[in-house]
Parts: sequence; C-alpha cells; structure tokens
Amino acid sequence: MAMTRAILIMLLLALGSLLGANAAFAHAALVESHPADGAVLDGVPPMVRLRFNEPVSPLVIGLTDARGRRHHVLKTLARNEVLEISVPPDMPRGSHILSYRVNSGDGHPIGGSVVFSIGAPTETGTRPRAEGEGVRIPIVLARTIVYIGLFAGVGGAFFRAWLAPGLAGRGTDHALVALMATGFLACSASLGLQGVDALGGVLTDMASAATWAAGWATSYGMTVAAGTAALLLGWLSLRGPSGWRRVCSLLAMGMLGLSLSLSGHASAAAPQWVTRPAVFIHAVGVAYWIGALFPLLVAIRKSPEAAFPIVRRFSTGALVAVAALTLAGIALTVIQMGSPANLIDTTYGQVLIAKTLLVGTLLVLAALNRLWLTPAMTIPDGSGAKWLARSIKAEIILCLAILALVGLWRVTPPPRAIAAISEASRSASVHLHSNKLMAQLTLSQGGAGGTRVRIVIATGQAEPMNPKEITLHLEKPDAGIEPISRQARKVGTDGWEVASLALPVAGAWKVKVDILVDDFEKVSLEGTMTVGH
Repeated sequence: MAMTRAILIMLLLALGSLLGANAAFAHAALVESHPADGAVLDGVPPMVRLRFNEPVSPLVIGLTDARGRRHHVLKTLARNEVLEISVPPDMPRGSHILSYRVNSGDGHPIGGSVVFSIGAPTETGTRPRAEGEGVRIPIVLARTIVYIGLFAGVGGAFFRAWLAPGLAGRGTDHALVALMATGFLACSASLGLQGVDALGGVLTDMASAATWAAGWATSYGMTVAAGTAALLLGWLSLRGPSGWRRVCSLLAMGMLGLSLSLSGHASAAAPQWVTRPAVFIHAVGVAYWIGALFPLLVAIRKSPEAAFPIVRRFSTGALVAVAALTLAGIALTVIQMGSPANLIDTTYGQVLIAKTLLVGTLLVLAALNRLWLTPAMTIPDGSGAKWLARSIKAEIILCLAILALVGLWRVTPPPRAIAAISEASRSASVHLHSNKLMAQLTLSQGGAGGTRVRIVIATGQAEPMNPKEITLHLEKPDAGIEPISRQARKVGTDGWEVASLALPVAGAWKVKVDILVDDFEKVSLEGTMTVGH
C-alpha cells in the first residue's frame, strides 16, 4: 500500500506541474509574416505570407476584419514552410486579425494570429485565442488507455500464443479481449480529441465530422490506423489453431511498434533512421514485458507447478527484451534531452525522472523475480509462488503508473523541440515602409552561420517585388559603432539575406536598407531594430 500511495502522489505531482504550465509547445514556430504583425498598410494586401521554421500544413485559417466579420473561405497555398493566404479585396479600413492553426511534421498543431491594419489601426479589438487547453486532460487519459490496450492486450495475446500456448483459461482470454476492446474505443476517442486539439475547439466539437477529418489528417491518424490493426490482429490471435495464433500475434506486435513510431515527439526527431526504429523496438519490448504480467499472475494462482516452465521461458526472453528496450530508450533520451540540465529545468525532464525511478524499481522487482522468487516456486509449501504473485501485482501497478506518465508526454514538449522553438524565436524583426516600398527584416542570432538578416521587399500595397540590389546598413552610435554595411544576396524567390554578421552589443541598432529598384530608382528605408542575446 505504501508503494501504491507513493506512486499515486508522484503521478499527481507530475500532472499538477504539467497542467500548471501556461502554454503548450509544439515543434513548428512562426518565423516571419508579411505583412508583419502590427504593420499599417496603405491598401489591401493581395495575400498574407507566413513562413515557419519547418514545413507545415494548414488546418484552420480565419480572418476577422475591422467590422467583426469572420472570413473562413480563404484560398491558401502551402509550399513547404511557407503559407500564402489570399485576402478578400473588399477589406475595410482598420485592424484585421488573421488567425491560423497549422499541423507540424510530428502531428502536433500550433496556432497564433497576425494583426495588420489598413489605413490606421482600430482603437479596440482583441486577438482570438491561439491555443485551446480544454482537451489536455482528456487527451492524456485517452492516450494512457490506448497504451494499456496495446501493451497489455496485444502483448498478452503474444504471450499466450508464443510462451504459453497450452495455458488454459477462458477468463484470461476474455480479460485480454476486454483490454483490446477498451484500447480500440480509446483509439477512436483519441482521434476525435486530436481533431479538437488541431482545430483549437472544445469537446462538444467532437460531434462534427470536420473535427474527425482534422484528426485523421494529422500524422496521428496513421498511428490510430496501425494501432487499430494491431488490436484486431491481437484479437484474432486468441482463437484458431496454434500456427494461426502465432502469425496473428506476431503481426500484431509489428503493427503495435509501427503505430507508435508513426507520430509523436520521437517520430519527428532527427535522425529518423535512428528514432523511428528505436521507438519500434522500445514499444515491442515494453509490450512483451507488460503483456505477460496478467496472464502470468493468473497462471501462478491457478497452478504454480504448471506455471513454472512458463515463467522460466518468459524470464529468458525478458532479458533480451529489457536489454533492447533499454538501449532504445537511452538513444531516444539522448536525442530528446540534448543536455543533462534539461532533466531538471523542463517538465519533460521531470516526467522522465519520475518514469526512470519507476522503471528502476520495476527492474529491481524483475531481478528479484528471476534470481530468487522463480526458483522458490519449487518450494512444496507454495510460499515462493505466493511471493512471486505479489511481486507481479506490484509490477502491474508500476507499469500502469509508467504508462500514465508516458501519456503526459503528449502535451509535454521535449527539450529538443523547445530548443528548436527557442532558436526560431531568438530573432529580432522590424518592418520598414514608405509610400512606395516596404521591407520586413528578420535577424536570427547564433547558429553555424552566425547572425543572419533576412529581408523581404514588397510594394506599398504588400505585393511582392524583385529589386535589382539591396544593401543593409547597421549602426549603433551610442556604443561608438560606425555603420556596418553589407550587400545582401538573393535567397529563394522572394527573399534576400545578409549572413555572417557580428553584432556583439545588445540594444537598439539603427537600420537602413538601400533598395535599388532599377537602374534609375533607389529607395532607402530606415528604422530601429532591438537586438538581444
């Protein structure tokens, strides 16, 4: 009871820490917009261009104009990390809010908004909510139940087919069927919740077909498909001849590993030739271990003598499974954590510490079972079997706690993802404009190429243009730094870049951009950019 109470306290603390966070993070981040957030334009721009730090796909795009009208049907073109959103030509004067929700590569949605004004800003107005948090707890609960159905149900079916083919027990099979049926229902529910999260809606939106379509469109849709196939194959493996059972259960384990490797934080981590196979191996190893616990407990209680050879076979295979899942887990941890300091400084690291403590306790119990309690099953008075059954009960409790902690990772970004967002956000930007031209400057600090400045030029009506030449001047008179002048080079179809800048002093810098429109016209735009380190 003391162990159970301690585990529950640990889970509550981890859940409370997670739910107390102010915002959820995802892997993609908005790098720049054109027009820029807060820009004041002379006329209606033909489009709004959003550039992210990685390829994204649009989920929901909406435009609220200065009169409060909501425009939902907007033509959107996705080109890798760039979204081009057409703007209605009849937009009134005032401030307008473009809100977006996009799907990043790992299936996690992000949202935000960009405000731009035509003529002059509107005095009042609020931005739409970018991130909905009402489904966080249901998502965690649904994912935890999915894990239980997959690992305990499919893993238990594999145990029955390969390690205990002669184990008679309709009650055991019925329990495994119930676990897999529950997992199937949780898979379905989690797909709908994924859609709600993707669209930034509320739970009642699960009644809408669009919500389910949005969930299916994310990478988690393939996870649900493969997971459902694993559950179906696991159910089929509980009936029929021995050969049929073994084939179905083996395929079920393969689909289980595939399911978890198709989405999630690890699926989007690089190098994917390491992370996806590592997730597959880790998941299969966990299913082998967790799936055996309930059938073993039933077998030991029913007949310790008949269960003894089954326990020995499982214990031998468990050595390989534990070694494989441990190595895969270490590889994933190194990739996701980045630095040991992140174990303490991030919620993901804190959940990992709690999980590691529980897994360590589980390994101690496993060693106790293999070295002492399994041999003790041969004691005539049956005390060895009773202690082994008690130990397996404790393992089941620990495994449930571990799966609950793993479920928290659905709404907890790994330090690798936070670092990617931080890198994208370590930038300064400024919007410069005149009646003829406007320029969006984005300064990105650090990285292998040093500090870089990206420049996008457009007309006064925010239409893309292609000047002949651009020169950037940066000056900080209050620090005694004379102008630094750099020629920009063309990058892609709509951008210019100045690379390898050295700006060691933080603060406000004077910025001047000389734009050679053609052989006879030159336009200069000036402003101030705040640079921080």
